[in-house]
Amino acid sequence: MSRLSPVGAAAVALVATVLAPGASPARRDASPAPLATSLSDFGIRTADYRRFLARARAAGATAVRIDLDWAETVGAARPTPREQADPAFEGYDWSDTDRRLVEIARSGLEPIAEIGDAPSWAERPLPTGATPAPRGGANVDPDAYGRFAKAAARRYSGGFEGLPRVRYWDAWNEPNISLFLGPQFVGGKPYSPALYRAMLNAFASGVKSAAPGNLVIAGETAPFRDITPEVKRIDGDWGPLSFMRRLLCLSRALHPTCKARATFDIWAHHPYTSGGPLHHAALPDDVSIADLGKMKAVLDAAFRAGHVRTSKGRPQFWVGEFGWDSNPPDPAGVPMGLLTRWVAEGLYRMWAAGVTQVTWLQLVDEPLARSFNQGGLYARGVSFAAARPKPILRAFEFPFVAVPAGGEATVWGRAPAGDARSVVVEQRTAAGAWRRLGVVQAGARGTFEATLPLRGTGDLRARVAGEGASVPYALAEPQDRFYNPFGETTRLEPRPKKRG
Repeated sequence: MSRLSPVGAAAVALVATVLAPGASPARRDASPAPLATSLSDFGIRTADYRRFLARARAAGATAVRIDLDWAETVGAARPTPREQADPAFEGYDWSDTDRRLVEIARSGLEPIAEIGDAPSWAERPLPTGATPAPRGGANVDPDAYGRFAKAAARRYSGGFEGLPRVRYWDAWNEPNISLFLGPQFVGGKPYSPALYRAMLNAFASGVKSAAPGNLVIAGETAPFRDITPEVKRIDGDWGPLSFMRRLLCLSRALHPTCKARATFDIWAHHPYTSGGPLHHAALPDDVSIADLGKMKAVLDAAFRAGHVRTSKGRPQFWVGEFGWDSNPPDPAGVPMGLLTRWVAEGLYRMWAAGVTQVTWLQLVDEPLARSFNQGGLYARGVSFAAARPKPILRAFEFPFVAVPAGGEATVWGRAPAGDARSVVVEQRTAAGAWRRLGVVQAGARGTFEATLPLRGTGDLRARVAGEGASVPYALAEPQDRFYNPFGETTRLEPRPKKRG
């Protein structure tokens, strides 16, 4: 494994180092950008919501991503255009969203609201020659989408009927695949990028008109190509980069191809990976963890070209959804010991690619008999209260990575409390004891990084007073292994071609 690459943008002063007697001084690397984590409320029942939020906070999360279902909120109503933008329209049923947001506000966490799933009246007929489109995502009317986004943002502006404020607004889920938005192609030519750009701009206009400080999240792109047969016949690698370049008017060489602009503040992606954190996607336009740098390059090129409008400065880069299925309980998942390492290193690799926030998909496993989602930080029990923490929970709340090079190691991590505090770095001796290598001072969100001299080949760990120790991290990189995301039987990406 290569040495860790520091992210250039500094957030706060970081590495004030105090070493054990006789130890060599640590080299002060560039102050790292902070890394925040969040959780989705995927699969959480009403009765378990407060306990879910408490466990999310305990895991170090600072935010919760929720789905604000457009079709469910509208129900059987068919509001006029004026009513669509009215948060007090009597045909809307906001009760479920109100309840969740009130609980999130009480917990001190930040809500992230994703709006998707259009009512049937907001879907337009498919053009001739269109590839398939899903129910709730068929040729969605951008203006209607923008009006509903405005109603939601006005309701949750912090000044409406005592309801809490939502600052982060997320425009659709995985619009680059036919499972969520279509058509992807019409007459053999890409259609979804322009459709989504119109939806995104209308969405941004709506939420920002309600409160100028609102921030818009775009993308939430799926990691692999669209495997819909009609789409594959047109483009066998219609992946997230293909979609993104078209959306942001860039060629494959990242040169401008049009003058259209998209309004958003954050670009988010779902970098599910068929292997470990160093595993590249099989196709060039797909994006797993090791490919996030390519996506960041597209985002930066679009901003330089003036194709992205933000409220302020460069757009942020987030991971909006991620996870690995674990074994147990999923026999096709990643063995727990290996996965514990991958979770910590996965968070590092995302951060090293410029990601500043990561949302883990689920807190607790779904039942194996009826769902393919066993990527929880907790193993399912007879009740939510009885759910048991997996070993990977510690790697999520206190990630720590150590990478050796030439007699020293660059260490990176995030303290569990997520604030500035001293972090002790230790190495295991041949006798099994732990010997201090140094102390680093964590900065914003508890993120820390330093380069320390090694004393042997034993595992390293980090420790914080009152918070315990991280999972020990071995200096030797394990061999990569293939695991289909979610333990699915259908491959989500093709087998890599054999060389030679």
